[in-house]
Amino acid sequence: MGTQEEDRSRERRFFRARVNFPVTLIVPGHELILGGEALDVSRGGMRVATTTDLPMGQAIVMRFALPGSDHEMLVRAKIVLSFYDASSQTFMHGIAFTQYASSDYDLLAKFMTDAGCA
Repeated sequence: MGTQEEDRSRERRFFRARVNFPVTLIVPGHELILGGEALDVSRGGMRVATTTDLPMGQAIVMRFALPGSDHEMLVRAKIVLSFYDASSQTFMHGIAFTQYASSDYDLLAKFMTDAGCA
């Protein structure tokens, strides 16, 4: 029998690249704009650390530029996992991308390929 972590990694559809870059999370309809740090990214989403908790299922808009790019992406997404990480004293959010421009997908795919995750 595998561990829970092994089970979760088999369920993931995309490989993840470890990263560290700033992101902006916008909660539509709530006048809420948060800063955060992307910790990993895939073609389907990313893990972000923030100082504010967001509930699972919350629709958000993300604004970020991938490392090595000056193109700012604007991506619709949804919080699919949220928990407090006591060691870093931040909230960790698993975020699934729900809508983005095909040109942004192409940039993300190239970034993942260059990171050796394709």
